[in-house]
Amino acid sequence: MSKKMHKNGFVEGAAIAYAAIVITKLMGAVYNIPFYSIIGDKGGIIYSYAYSIYTLFLDISTAGIPIAISIVISEYNSLGKFRSKEKAYSLGLFVVVGVSMAAFLFLQIFAKQIGAYFLKDMTEGVTVNEIAYAVRAVSFCLLIVPFLSMKRGYLQGHKFLAPPSHSQVIEQFVRIVFVLCGSYTAIYILKADVTVGVGIALLGAAAGALVAQIYLVHTHRANRDEFSTQGGTEEKAEPTKKILKNIFSHCATLILVSITMSVYNLVDLKMLLLGLHNLSYDDEVAQLVSSIASTWIPKICMIISALSIGLTSSIAPFIAENYAQRNWKSINLKINQAIGTVLAVSLPLGVGMIMFAEPVYRLFYGENLYGGNILQLAIVVNILGSMTTVISMAMQSMNRGKSVCFYTITGVILNTALDLPFIYLFDAIGIPAYLGASAASIVGQLVTMLLLLGSLKKSIQFRFRPMISVIVRTTPAVVVMAGAVALFRYLWPVTQGRGILLLIQFVTYGLVGALVYLPLTYRSKVLSDVFGEKLIESIRNKLGF
Repeated sequence: MSKKMHKNGFVEGAAIAYAAIVITKLMGAVYNIPFYSIIGDKGGIIYSYAYSIYTLFLDISTAGIPIAISIVISEYNSLGKFRSKEKAYSLGLFVVVGVSMAAFLFLQIFAKQIGAYFLKDMTEGVTVNEIAYAVRAVSFCLLIVPFLSMKRGYLQGHKFLAPPSHSQVIEQFVRIVFVLCGSYTAIYILKADVTVGVGIALLGAAAGALVAQIYLVHTHRANRDEFSTQGGTEEKAEPTKKILKNIFSHCATLILVSITMSVYNLVDLKMLLLGLHNLSYDDEVAQLVSSIASTWIPKICMIISALSIGLTSSIAPFIAENYAQRNWKSINLKINQAIGTVLAVSLPLGVGMIMFAEPVYRLFYGENLYGGNILQLAIVVNILGSMTTVISMAMQSMNRGKSVCFYTITGVILNTALDLPFIYLFDAIGIPAYLGASAASIVGQLVTMLLLLGSLKKSIQFRFRPMISVIVRTTPAVVVMAGAVALFRYLWPVTQGRGILLLIQFVTYGLVGALVYLPLTYRSKVLSDVFGEKLIESIRNKLGF
């Protein structure tokens, strides 16, 4: 018999979502160590380009509807419109079916043209046909993954955050097993080409999503009484046209923002390829650097951005409910709490990763001339991006979608416009040219974040003081932590290998940092302000402090 679900509050929901996402992202990051060893640099390039295309079309297929559904369902629930919220889910599902099928067919038909877009006149390295094969393989995931997102959005809209979070862990576990076993079997046992191994690995997303979907459907059915359409304030559901308008009013922004970001990532990848090619980098080097920057470095950085993803999945329905009730004080509190959480966790983690960028990259993917440098700037991009993601989702939940669209596109345009100039500038002044694209991303993210914060201040009189207070009180603790870790590193230098000793060292360095950082932030009340006094005291009591 399935365990009964219960609704989760904001802090509890954020904690559940964050725990699940951290687990899944750590699993994802760690599995890349053996996976990259299986497919090698060539396989990594093919996987990178195909997965970038898949991400774009997944955004198109889901079209922001899952998060929009969670917001709409939360609104209808708070107003007692139970029949309308069920109809909204059915209509959203119908739209996703149509768009997913169209995206699948597009990738199947135009796979070669997509490969040609990336490579253009490059004659060395991977081929157009190899990329096309991988694109066609990953397109099958579009027939399954969007429906999992819809089911998660439905449950999150009812404030049941634990099952969707559990499903993420299930999905990632199945995906990893499928990817590693499938690619290893194809390449090393069946002696197939690496392209075939990559194609099988790309299907792992579909396998994981299918199992996770089965879990959520079973959980939903076992708790059907929690989703009753009986009672409430309406005798029948609202008209289809009105519900669709409500859904699309929420997801229109999500569509534009998510697709804009995915398109930007593709353009950024292309600009990096073009810039390095124009600077006479070897084709193989340009392809390798672009795949590292666009796919493999972000997988490491997901350790940082996991928190913002967890917060956005939990903050949306709560902000939507508070906005429907015009509870401005609660909205201010939740947004500041979310931003403070990102700062309190991401700053020390990011600084530590920057200090150990080269050995961190080496642990994951082996020796590489470019990985450590790219990782350092990518961490800065991800910290800024994490804050931007939380602020953006909060504003979208308050029907401030047009502002989010405008500011996001402004940042993306600025980023894209600076890509090639920064690449050429860095090359001219003796800095590795490939870092220019990362520097452009930092500028774009910073501008977007500042514009979003300014809009929040104007629209709801957002209070910056709690956020600034967290920064002021966290910074000294981060500085002291970095000094302590640096001293410990001096006493116990980082090994030059890639084995278990390096992993043990990272764990030890992390423990040293935590033992310094946590007491300092506890005494300055950063932890209690961000996570809540009750949660901190509960943890203290359980640990016996």
